[in-house]
Amino acid sequence: MLEACFLVIQSKSYIHFCYMISTIQLQISIKLKTPLLLLVLICLGQASFAQLKGNVYWDENSNGRKDPSENGVANAVISDGLHVIRTDKDGSFQLEGWEKQQFVTIYPAADFDSPIRYQAILPNINSYDFGVLKKAKNDQVSFAHISDTETFEYGDWVDNLKKYVKTEKPDFIVHTGDICYESGMKWHSENLTEKELGVPIYYCLGNHDLIKGERGEAYFESKFGPAWYAFEAGNVLYVITPMMGGDYPPGFDHQDIGTWMKNLFETYPSSKTKFFFNHDLLTSEEKFEFKINDSETLDLNEQGLKAWFFGHLHMNMTKAHGASGIRSFGTASLPQGGIDHSPSSFREVHVDSAGNIESQMRWTYLNRELEVVNPSRGIGMVNEQNEISLSVNVYDTGSKVDSIRYKVFGPEGFNWTNSINQDNWEVMRPQSDWNWQAKGKIDTLGPHTLVLDAYLSSGEVIHRRARFSAERQKIANQNSLDWKNLGGNESHQAFLTESLKAPYQLQWTANIGSNIYMSSPLLADQFVISSSFDDGNARECYVVCWDANTGKEIWRNKTRNGVKNQMVIADGQVIATDMEGITYSFSLDQGLKLWEKDLGYRRKFGFVSGIVTDGETVFTGFAESLTALNPTTGHVKWKANKSKGGYGSTATMTLAGKLLLVNRQWGGMDALDKETGEYLWSREDDGLRFRDGVLTFADGYLWVAGRSGSGESKLFQLSVETGETISSMETGMMNTGTSTPIVLKDQFILAGSHPGVVSFDKDSGKKQWEFEVDPALFYTPSYFSDQQQSIESTPILVGDHLIFGAMDGKLYVLEANSGKLIWKTHLGAPIMTSAAISENGFFICDFAGNIYYFLAMGNTQP
Repeated sequence: MLEACFLVIQSKSYIHFCYMISTIQLQISIKLKTPLLLLVLICLGQASFAQLKGNVYWDENSNGRKDPSENGVANAVISDGLHVIRTDKDGSFQLEGWEKQQFVTIYPAADFDSPIRYQAILPNINSYDFGVLKKAKNDQVSFAHISDTETFEYGDWVDNLKKYVKTEKPDFIVHTGDICYESGMKWHSENLTEKELGVPIYYCLGNHDLIKGERGEAYFESKFGPAWYAFEAGNVLYVITPMMGGDYPPGFDHQDIGTWMKNLFETYPSSKTKFFFNHDLLTSEEKFEFKINDSETLDLNEQGLKAWFFGHLHMNMTKAHGASGIRSFGTASLPQGGIDHSPSSFREVHVDSAGNIESQMRWTYLNRELEVVNPSRGIGMVNEQNEISLSVNVYDTGSKVDSIRYKVFGPEGFNWTNSINQDNWEVMRPQSDWNWQAKGKIDTLGPHTLVLDAYLSSGEVIHRRARFSAERQKIANQNSLDWKNLGGNESHQAFLTESLKAPYQLQWTANIGSNIYMSSPLLADQFVISSSFDDGNARECYVVCWDANTGKEIWRNKTRNGVKNQMVIADGQVIATDMEGITYSFSLDQGLKLWEKDLGYRRKFGFVSGIVTDGETVFTGFAESLTALNPTTGHVKWKANKSKGGYGSTATMTLAGKLLLVNRQWGGMDALDKETGEYLWSREDDGLRFRDGVLTFADGYLWVAGRSGSGESKLFQLSVETGETISSMETGMMNTGTSTPIVLKDQFILAGSHPGVVSFDKDSGKKQWEFEVDPALFYTPSYFSDQQQSIESTPILVGDHLIFGAMDGKLYVLEANSGKLIWKTHLGAPIMTSAAISENGFFICDFAGNIYYFLAMGNTQP
């Protein structure tokens, strides 16, 4: 039988040896006595644990074998998974081997490729030879970072990625793991390969890629090869490392990986810049230390580490780790929404000769999207200088927009005569990754035509023609605006008795310079404020104030990282907390930084929660960094100093009388005494753990939409004093969006991630009406990926008008009593903010970084 086993091993690939060995051992143990079993296993081990010899040579004719005329390659790097050595001057090598060896792997240098990157170690192989091909060394390198695809089926995101590779031509792709289970790994090994994509793709081992067997990584290896290795590109060493634990135990341990790293660093000195790739982030601190065993730690800071790329957390974020010079780059899932509602996306990375990184997110599922947002609905507003602000939202996942050329024509329009001369066409300038703008000159009011061509790097051209009437801008006189929390108040009861009358007309728009996430605009006096984020480089991160009447920028301040969620205004100051837990205070009128405070937020996950204020205290932070601050001085009133685990969700905090309600992503909700910070009660059950919605305090109760692990969604009525459930009702929706319920005398209005907005009778729970939005442009709710509709904001009820934006890139106004559509406009970019209401209109922001002011034309004119 032993001979038969060896025949099986020799006649099949190493794949079968790795994956079937546990089955073989089990069969032997059943049929053989223990002493003989031990002998068999020892023989198997000795057969595979021997010195490993081979050669690396220049395969000049690419025939896959070493011909007499072909020379060896000196100093090529070879590894058995533990030892890392360089070849001799004739290209030969000899590895010591070790008891867990699985592959002999070559680590390609920047000036050669190896068509065969690894070879399985088999008893009948005497020499492990690698033929390599010369290539020109490029100092400039680009690659795509993808992660957590977690799928076994084809999707539009695959075609997005293929188009991106074909158009932008990255040097390679790195997938940082969670391919997911046997079916997922099998699918990826057939569909996301170098052959299918056109460039090399390197896979990391994730926690869900460790499956049942003698070695959790065996099936992964059977599809993708070694789970840890390295290669050079440009002047950087790229180091692929495995997740150290997961669904099932791996066959390796910290001692194995740590020893391999030590040997790697002996081969590649600390002066060599190194980028590490792993499914998870090693640390959120400044010091990157890998624990080899209880007595030995490897300091990666001293070994040339400059960047750490990871997935696992399903979030987009980049940050600098103190003064170390190391940056980490977390990338969410390109097929689906992130755990923190990061958009479906992948990361584009450019590396220069010094190893400096420029990265940019590429949002998925977007194909030639273009919307002229100003002029709007056939009207273009002209200022006193006869200027019109032209604005276009345009995006394509697979291809960058290189340029936009345009021309504004008068009453004659665009015709056979004037189309012949396009030399005098103007160019638009990019404001963000999604928006382009220009100042156009209008000689006369009345009919005009805007014609534009957007040129993509793929060679495609998107042509648009927009007819509009030029009209004089209506300058509002708004000097006593008041909207200082989400929904306009600390309880987030998004209902105003005042009324606005349709139709609504855009009066002005401006761009913040990067993307806007859930930072719904704030209003005070004559000012409107919002904030932005930059998950590519954490460089274009701003808090910006505009004149609410004209759209003129008043002030702008940079933050260390993005401010993704709700800010507040308290005591004449704008208070914001960025993703690293740094809280800022800016004066409302001038934008002067009055104070800055580090909350001590030391977590891998970025801070994405919305903050809240009662006007006297600002509440921000999470868990041990949850803090009550004096808005005037920044002094700490209290700090929770207690960790409940997990991390903050995208839900904004809520104040309910003397209570502060905070949220834990996939963890639940906690109630604290807002004066002392004392924990009073928690709820982690009955659909309240898996909750994305914001709590509303109304009629003396807490109201929130949540979902169970099985996906059932409910609207809960909770006791403020105890958190106990007073009542609940099934919604029939997918309540995974960051929305608050609107609680009226006889009606609930609830926005959900799918299908849209629903009204229920308050007494009976019977559905009164339902309004469906269109499918999302990209996906943000966790694991959404399949044509779902989505709303990530709180609708605001103004009189009988329900105003909200959706992830389909459209603004809606509904009649609250009937659900009837009153008004709609297309912005062409997802809307993740709630509206802020003024006396005669509303302000809202889109993901492209635009802020808009829409005037209610039916109201009394200012």
